[in-house]
Amino acid sequence: MAKIDQYNLKRSEQIPLLGTEEKTANLQLTLSTASASGVLTGTVTSGGQPLPGAALKVFDTNNVPFAHTITGPLGQYTISEVAAGSYRVTAAKAGYLTPDVVSVSILANRPTTLNIVLLPDPDASLNTLFGKVNQSAPLEPIEGAVVNIYSVVEDVRTLISTTTTNSSGQYLAPYLANGDYVVVANKEGYFQTESAIQTLTNAEITPLDLFLISNPATNTGTISGLITSQTTLLPIANATVALYQIVGTIETIIQITKTNSGGRYLFGDVAEGQYVVKSFAQINAI
Repeated sequence: MAKIDQYNLKRSEQIPLLGTEEKTANLQLTLSTASASGVLTGTVTSGGQPLPGAALKVFDTNNVPFAHTITGPLGQYTISEVAAGSYRVTAAKAGYLTPDVVSVSILANRPTTLNIVLLPDPDASLNTLFGKVNQSAPLEPIEGAVVNIYSVVEDVRTLISTTTTNSSGQYLAPYLANGDYVVVANKEGYFQTESAIQTLTNAEITPLDLFLISNPATNTGTISGLITSQTTLLPIANATVALYQIVGTIETIIQITKTNSGGRYLFGDVAEGQYVVKSFAQINAI
């Protein structure tokens, strides 16, 4: 039967002893926490073979991490001084699937054995592309850009995967077989861009950033409104409305229109900039 400490080892002060002196050394031992705890031990294997370097993690019943360790050359692990109680345990290693957590009860003053089996990940040999899509000037991440991954075989492109960038402009394209790929990014208001051919082999994880240039022809907005009488507050039909672009102190008319029967007007295809709207209405003189 394995033994554990009931009391912790304690050291006395130095004892000078001269000739035939009689000295006393009394010690007060503190109770070991191991006496109210147990040991969790076991082996992590796959296909009947031990797995060295696997990470094993222990959680309490509230899924709060309690302890972790790494398996040794023979796939074995030991976690000492685990307070008696219920725990949840899992293990992981690159190239293997993470199993469901296993519940285990630790008893005081004795070891508890828990062996875990990991299954090989069938996608472990596949490749990954990841990166960011940025605006080229100014350099800022672009959220919501569409990223298409194409395989290239003898100059023929086949769409393999489509994803969208997050708020930081990041994308992730996993599980790509060995081969050649082109990554194409686009978003409304920008010119489409694509990468050079990327050759992926042997479970590569390859970073690849893309840059989009703003397309002024599509980066336009609208200005609209309602023209009413200050006296009656009623809409004014057929009022003349002019859109002025302001550059420095100079105002230049770039569009002119008339209000509809409800007093409304609309200017479309307006490029970025500063503007002012001016309006008036005329009637036929008698």
